[in-house]
Amino acid sequence: MDAIREFWATPGRFPPDFGGYRFLGKAVNEVGKAKFGPDWTGLEGTPLPRLLMPEPVFGGIPFDELAKPHERLAIDLLLQKHRPDFGRPIPERRAFGPVVAPFTVEQWNEGIRLARESDERSLATRQRFSAVIGSLIECLREGRMRSALRPAQGGDYSMVLPPSGWNSEEAIYCRFSLCRMHPIKQFSGSPAGDGYQLIFVDIEGLERFLASLSPSARSTIPTWRKIIELKKKDPTLTKPKLAEHFGEMGKREFDRHWEKAREQYPLLQKAGRPSRQSDSD
Repeated sequence: MDAIREFWATPGRFPPDFGGYRFLGKAVNEVGKAKFGPDWTGLEGTPLPRLLMPEPVFGGIPFDELAKPHERLAIDLLLQKHRPDFGRPIPERRAFGPVVAPFTVEQWNEGIRLARESDERSLATRQRFSAVIGSLIECLREGRMRSALRPAQGGDYSMVLPPSGWNSEEAIYCRFSLCRMHPIKQFSGSPAGDGYQLIFVDIEGLERFLASLSPSARSTIPTWRKIIELKKKDPTLTKPKLAEHFGEMGKREFDRHWEKAREQYPLLQKAGRPSRQSDSD
């Protein structure tokens, strides 16, 4: 995992263009920026931390006494980082693991909110990466973009892959971890190993694909997320005031995003329920 994290964190080390081909890692970032604009960080391919939300029990999310030790520790670490004003003590290290201090109701609820936000970011990151590699695989499988392999130490390309080299449901996704594959064991399901070579895609096909990603087709920040961010910046905003930021949107459409935002961000519960006005807009 450290190798994958370092790989995506240092795009300056990606191989240069050569012979009309571009390294797959560069292509991933170019497509990501075209699809997601400023939301694309370039680190979408790094292994993500496990989900922080405690596993649900009967009746919903457990209170701290019912949560598992590693779940309580995860919540405590979030509070240590984001809510130092709570003044929670550092967990005491013992032979059988760290001992987390008890939570107040306020602390636990705030920890759950932070965990939910962290999980949302992790999910959004995974979805961005999945969307990008899915679109690249489709182009390569359909022959709209060519791909070639180059030995890791350098030199000329060893082979140009046929479109069928990308015709698999699962085994090829690991190629995007380090942008490598084996020229013979093409569907091994492993990201790297002895004999693995670097993957390149043809620049002409890539540029045609990038040109097809018109601004209207690119993904944007979900409206419900924008509502939450506006509320965080100005907690005094009520629902009518928030709606003014989306003047081009009809009432029913805004209400749909509003309800999603309320589910994800409890403070919006104080902004009032959607008004019962005419649905004619």
